[in-house]
Amino acid sequence: MLNHATFAIPASTLLLLAGAAYAESEPDYLQEFPVVLSAARLNQPLSEAPNAMTVIDRAMITASGLRSLPDVFKLVPSMYVSYYKGSQPIVSYHGSFDQYAHSMQVLIDGRSVYMPPTSLVDWAALPITLADIERIEVIRGPAAASYGANSVHGVINIITRDAGAQHGSSVAITRGTKGINDVQGQFGAHREQFDYRMTLGYTADNGYDDRTATHLPSAFAPDMNNSNDSNQARLLNYRATYYPNNRDSFDVQLGGNRDVQGVGFWDSQSQLNPFHDLINTSSLQMLTWLHQTDNHSEVSTRLAHTLSRTQERFSPGLIPQAASSNVSASRSVLTVQHNVPLSEVQRVVYGVELNQDQAQGQVNYLGAVHHNAVSLPATRLFAHDEYRVTEQLISNLGAMWEHEGQHGTKFSPRGSFNFHLSAEHTLRVGASRAYRTPSIAENYNSPALAYQIGDRFTVGTRRLNLASEKILSREIGYLGQFNQRASSLDIRVFNDQFSDVIYPIANGFANGLAGSYNGIETTFKHSFSSDTHLTFNHAREYARSNVNALQAGQGDLLAASTPVNTVSALFAQQFAKQFGYSVAYYQQGALQPFDRGSTDYQRMHKRVDVRVTQGLQTWLGVHGEVAWVVQNLFKDNYTEYVASNVFNQRTYVTLKLDF
Repeated sequence: MLNHATFAIPASTLLLLAGAAYAESEPDYLQEFPVVLSAARLNQPLSEAPNAMTVIDRAMITASGLRSLPDVFKLVPSMYVSYYKGSQPIVSYHGSFDQYAHSMQVLIDGRSVYMPPTSLVDWAALPITLADIERIEVIRGPAAASYGANSVHGVINIITRDAGAQHGSSVAITRGTKGINDVQGQFGAHREQFDYRMTLGYTADNGYDDRTATHLPSAFAPDMNNSNDSNQARLLNYRATYYPNNRDSFDVQLGGNRDVQGVGFWDSQSQLNPFHDLINTSSLQMLTWLHQTDNHSEVSTRLAHTLSRTQERFSPGLIPQAASSNVSASRSVLTVQHNVPLSEVQRVVYGVELNQDQAQGQVNYLGAVHHNAVSLPATRLFAHDEYRVTEQLISNLGAMWEHEGQHGTKFSPRGSFNFHLSAEHTLRVGASRAYRTPSIAENYNSPALAYQIGDRFTVGTRRLNLASEKILSREIGYLGQFNQRASSLDIRVFNDQFSDVIYPIANGFANGLAGSYNGIETTFKHSFSSDTHLTFNHAREYARSNVNALQAGQGDLLAASTPVNTVSALFAQQFAKQFGYSVAYYQQGALQPFDRGSTDYQRMHKRVDVRVTQGLQTWLGVHGEVAWVVQNLFKDNYTEYVASNVFNQRTYVTLKLDF
């Protein structure tokens, strides 16, 4: 059950709500809840969706001043965003279990980018820029009923701009401290039956520049040097849509990325992972056919293929020896989905998904060559029913049945009831069951070969037959629109019970971690005018586990790895003559990363970012904007995940021209 403290809304939230109650507003800029697509695979108003959700639109992304996609999720309640290295982001819901965030499903236009063999998202290798994004929908809580295993903590669905959204060309150049050097170009056209857009991009930075944590004794410094963490990525993506008639559309998406990451640690004792480069190349192809039928139903067929390859060459040991690691992974998915309006009060969506994951690894280490390949097929059947029981009461019932080649059959149900107290106020009660299947790298390893060589996982030869992780989630939500005050409020109270969580042991992995997450999340939005907006997020969360199954006498490591309080706020204002500014505030409670030693303890930190923009006058058909961003304005030089990752103040300037 939920602890009574879980329900307490902090004083900062109450003060903010009280202040908003007396703010002057006009009805022409109401804070209305958006229509979402991801929760049930149906178009639904947020107040009728089966899950709590956060929607981040283009305006919020721009106002934040952020240049890295993972950082955008700092604007989501209970989301933990950090970096294992400057080139390797961590995006996780419910704290920092490890740097791989296995339990968060990530989609781009419905295509999973949660890749084998590690079941992680390699954010640096995604062929996408922030300018390509229309909006992001984040499901806060299990959504396996819609997206299957590995959606146990939530789902991020990144929805890109339509092919016809870019009409003309644009160029953006960013320069700043820490070696920040970004260039991107976009061009496209919107025609009667054919739209297209293309993005070319280059991003680079030097990662962190402080090599030792300022709050640690100098004796720790020699073993914590993490200075080789730069990143350089070249990417391309292309989207085109063909409309042969008023019932059919064919959408093609292509993309590629070549990312060079500085990795490794300077270790005075063993030098098992010395400084070197990790090269990641990835590509995607996706074709979607959308067909409208006579009875106003819709059939979509999508075929997607993603390929990723990573290569490392380095010389480990105090007496260096040549070593290399080559890992390739692919995912092929065929999805057929049918949306059917059965009546004015009932809609159904159902479909099938055929998935094929493949991974192979070859390692040359200490004079021996190790090689293995694994292929895992999966079949998924899903269905969801939205039914208006009365004008005020809506039920959402859904489930997914899935069978995977080596993990058996699982059934993931979800149900919710949304009760409209009035046209502006809604209560939601829901529950769901979800699973996470072991990754290939977790389930396959060999005692004769280290689980991780260099900076990437390997595919071993021994199968551990690990069980799937399980989670039972229950939540109560409230959504309110205060039209006279141009405000909205979203509150979620949740209890997540989990078991059979996979954790590392001396010779591989085992099941056995169990416990719970309890908490309350709040999002408040207010429009002071049509040009001035505020978003405020707060989460208070408690974790408990049977951590004695891991390290007796060490305390509850899971609880310590989950920050009790996280806060984010974004204020943006636009003035006449194309001048504007925005201020963002991020606060994260203290935590001890689950899989790191006590030297990597992170104190509570606060950060303020500022963005100032000035539009440029149109000249010869060219117009644009100059933006200046300062991150960590007040120099609260905090650490991120690893104690040597010290986030100092960063600043950069972007010039964008449209023609």
